[in-house]
Amino acid sequence: MNMAKLSVHGDDPTLSSILEVLPTDPERQWRKGEPKAGGRVYLDSGFEVVIAQAAKSQVLPSRVRSYLAECRSRGVTFTMPRIVAELQLELNGDDTLDAPLDLTLADMQHLTEMGISLSLVTRAAA
Repeated sequence: MNMAKLSVHGDDPTLSSILEVLPTDPERQWRKGEPKAGGRVYLDSGFEVVIAQAAKSQVLPSRVRSYLAECRSRGVTFTMPRIVAELQLELNGDDTLDAPLDLTLADMQHLTEMGISLSLVTRAAA
């Protein structure tokens, strides 16, 4: 399954204000100081929101566009100090080998304007 996920971390008051107006509830949240794998702890609080899941990777860009448009209409931005946001695209399986995942210049500009970086992960079919 291919997935688009938004991962955000930073200071608690700003994260709370973002979560209040975000279009969906986070799938996962953590707090600064909580333990994580390997005996380490989180250095700041954060959350992850699954934006889209689809069998075909080509579906993800339109769903990401829709989600981010809804965020913009609600006044959500990630350009505040002490906030880091990343759009994570995880592509899995054979359909990603010959099928493009097209992000337009406008898509990239919207990500930049909203303060969102991009991470792309591909995994071979099992």
